[in-house]
Amino acid sequence: MTLPVAEIPVKAVKGGPEFKVGPKCANPKCGKLAEHAHHLVRRSALGGDYRWIEIEGRIVGNLTGLCAGCHDDVTGMVGGHKAAIRYHQGLFWWSLVAESGPEPSYYLVDPLDRQPPTPESLEAQQGVSPEEPDCPFCGQKRRRAQPTRTRWARRRKSWGVLVPDDPDEDGAEVLDTLVENLALVIPNADSSRTGRYYVLVPTLVYATLDVERFLQTLEGVGP
Repeated sequence: MTLPVAEIPVKAVKGGPEFKVGPKCANPKCGKLAEHAHHLVRRSALGGDYRWIEIEGRIVGNLTGLCAGCHDDVTGMVGGHKAAIRYHQGLFWWSLVAESGPEPSYYLVDPLDRQPPTPESLEAQQGVSPEEPDCPFCGQKRRRAQPTRTRWARRRKSWGVLVPDDPDEDGAEVLDTLVENLALVIPNADSSRTGRYYVLVPTLVYATLDVERFLQTLEGVGP
């Protein structure tokens, strides 16, 4: 049985588009291929098999990809619950579990490696064609955003990065994949050429705020 993602209310959301999970296990410490589509909030808690949930006023996907071993860890199939997925400050975290008392204790490890999608991130990833104007959740007609006109357009320039390009490492593909994954969870960011700036800046700021922990992570030590 899956442990709860949070102590705050979580509601089922009817309808919505289907989406794929994976291809790798969402446990950031794993890296194996995802074999199971795991429900973040179990079916019995929602009263049915729902792909989408609402938490803190946000609609997010209720599925994530896990390998068989990590799926057993969060469902307690073998030896009790060793891990759980917890919701904290707008992100879903892979967490370790201690079941020594009447209530389990959770230790947040790292955010899931690929967060569950939101309707906005899914549209940005897949695109919305003019032939599909309705909201997939409620059927309401979409109001197309009108281009805004400003008196002064922001000046832009390019900032290049040299990357490896050999059979062992395709640096451009690595950067594209990382930016695309982060763009799904960073507000107002996208993975387009101009939107990469809004992915890279908050990521670098986050690393700068705790340089010591960042360096420990690179060295494979620390929490």
